[in-house]
Amino acid sequence: MPLTVTELVARLKHTVELHIGEQCVVGEVGSCKAAASGHIYFTLKDAHAQLQCAMYAFRARASRVQLREGMQVELYGKATVWEGRGSLQFIVDRVKEAGKGSLQQQFEELKQRLMAEGLFDTSRKRPLPPFPQSVALITSPAGAVIQDMRHRLEQRAPWMQVWFYPVQVQGKGAEYGLAEAIRRLGHPEESGLPRVDYLVLARGGGSMEDLWCFNEEILARAIAACPIPVVSAVGHETDFTIADFVADLRAPTPTAAIELTTPDAAELLTRLNGTEQHLRRRLQQSLQMAKLRLKAACQGKLSRPQEILAPFQQKLDILADELTTTGKLRLRQAHEYLNTAEAHLSPRIAQRGIEAAQQRLTTTEQSLMRIVAARLQRADAQLNTMEARLSASSPQHALDRGFAFVRTPGGKLARRAADFSPGDRLAIRLAEGSLDATVNHTIP
Repeated sequence: MPLTVTELVARLKHTVELHIGEQCVVGEVGSCKAAASGHIYFTLKDAHAQLQCAMYAFRARASRVQLREGMQVELYGKATVWEGRGSLQFIVDRVKEAGKGSLQQQFEELKQRLMAEGLFDTSRKRPLPPFPQSVALITSPAGAVIQDMRHRLEQRAPWMQVWFYPVQVQGKGAEYGLAEAIRRLGHPEESGLPRVDYLVLARGGGSMEDLWCFNEEILARAIAACPIPVVSAVGHETDFTIADFVADLRAPTPTAAIELTTPDAAELLTRLNGTEQHLRRRLQQSLQMAKLRLKAACQGKLSRPQEILAPFQQKLDILADELTTTGKLRLRQAHEYLNTAEAHLSPRIAQRGIEAAQQRLTTTEQSLMRIVAARLQRADAQLNTMEARLSASSPQHALDRGFAFVRTPGGKLARRAADFSPGDRLAIRLAEGSLDATVNHTIP
C-alpha cells in the first residue's frame, strides 16, 4: 500500500531519531544567520559534506560561544528530520569551540607571513593621482557592481576614460585571472592594453568562501608588483581580504572606490564658474581703462600713442616674470611641505616625538614637585612665624608676666581710677584664676 508524503517523512524522522539520536559532531561553521525569533540557522561542513543545523533561541541565549563563519566547533545535539521540508537537520543543544576554521587559519597565516615581508607597509604604497584621466575596472561582467561603478563615474568624473577588464571573481582558479589582469594592465607596453592612471579591483559582498580568491598569495604578490596604483574594493565595509592590506588604497565598497579616487565634477564646475566670473570682471575693468586711454589719445592729449601701450607692455612683462617665479616657488613649497609632512608621519619620527613629549612631561612634573615642595616649606615657615607673633601678643602672655585684667561689673575693661568710686565691685583676672574685689578708695 503506498505511503503519503507525511507518513514517509514521519517514518524517516522516527528512524533517524531512534538509530542516530544524540551525537557530538565536529566541523566548520559555514553560512550562519540569526532569525528574528532568536533561533540561529547555520551549516556545518567538512571537506566532503555539509549539514543543516538549528539552535533554538533559549539555547543560543545560554551559550557562551558566538557562532561565526569559519569557526571550528563541536556540536552536541540530536539528529532529526524537519517535517516541513523533509530535510535532515541537527538540533544543537550545546556548542564548544574546537579551534579556528581551516579558511580563517589559512587567512591568518598568510596575513602574518606577508606582513613580515613588508607587503603591507605604508612606505611602499603608491599615491593616487589627484586628477585622474583614466581608470581600469577589474570585475565581473555580470551583476550590479560594474553598472554602479560606471554610473558613479559618469556623475563625478564624466571626462575620464574608463576601461573594463572582465574577470571571474569567485570560485576555484579565479585568483589566476585576477592576477593576470593586474599584470597586463600594469605593463601596457608588453600587453598592448591602454595605459591608465590606476586600477580598481572590485567585487560585491559574500561569504568568506565567496571572497576567498582575493585571499590568495598569487593575487597579493601581483598587486604588490604592479607599477601603477591598485585600489581594492572587495565586498562590504566589514569584509577584509589580503588584497585590501596589499593594495595602495582600500575602499569599503566598489562605489566608495570611485568617490575616494575622483574629484567631484559638480564641485569643480562651481569653482570654474567662480573663476570665470572673476576673470570677466577683471577683463571688463581692463577694457574700460583701455577705452579711456584710447579716448585721451584720440583727443590729442598725448603726442605719441605708443606711450599709452608701453606701460601696459612693461606691466605684462613684469606679470609674466612674476607668474613664472611664483609658480616655481609654489611648486617648490608644495614639494617641501609634502616631504615635511611625510617625514612627520613616519612611524619612527612619530615615536621620537612621543618619547620627547614624555620626557618633557616627566621634567615638567619633577619641576612642579620641586616648586610645590619649596612653597610648602615657605608657607610652613610663615605659619610658625605668625604663630610666634600671635603667641607674643596674646593677653595670656601678659598675665603670665604678672599683669592682671580689671573689669567692671558690666564687663568693661578698667583703664582709669577716676572711673570708680569707693564701694564699686571689680572682677580681677590673673594668670591663674580670678578675684572679686571692692574699691575702698581711689588714687587719681
